[in-house]
Amino acid sequence: MNTGKISARYAKALLLFAEENGKDSVVYEEMKIVAESFFNVPELRDTLKNPTISKEKKKQLLITAAGTKVSDEYNKFVDLVIEHKREEYFQGISLVFQDMYRKKMNIITSELITATPVDEAEEARLKAAVKAKVTGTVEFKKTVDPDLIGGFILNVETYQLDASIKSQLRVIRNTFASRNSEIAKQ
Repeated sequence: MNTGKISARYAKALLLFAEENGKDSVVYEEMKIVAESFFNVPELRDTLKNPTISKEKKKQLLITAAGTKVSDEYNKFVDLVIEHKREEYFQGISLVFQDMYRKKMNIITSELITATPVDEAEEARLKAAVKAKVTGTVEFKKTVDPDLIGGFILNVETYQLDASIKSQLRVIRNTFASRNSEIAKQ
């Protein structure tokens, strides 16, 4: 069966269940943590696929992946997923759930990647600039990546503004390489 369809069906079911109980925002935060856990611990997906791991251990892994204390809705959902032997799709479910929730709540994702930590005034200025250009709530994430050398990368949904030194050096290197190859051909 199609992995995307399975993930979408379960994510939709969880969203409806959480909405009915008024816990959709709580489950959204839990699913963000779960997605981050899968990103930080790639072995988690393989472990959940392993048929020799007991249902109880898989449940404990999925609960731990969402944080130390989880909502009843999340807990019941984990039981349902394990009962139907769909735990290997949990990463996809968490990502699709987040997309559905963000679309429903009109949440725009934005990430600022800098070479060094940014002070609060600069962060506030960039947040305000993003909020002025979009409609909806902006979910702002900061990341520090020393490989950028300097400058920043600002991602807003599918758009990217790359003002990093690393990117500028790459452009210069590529320009020199292409010019040198042209000179060599002459």
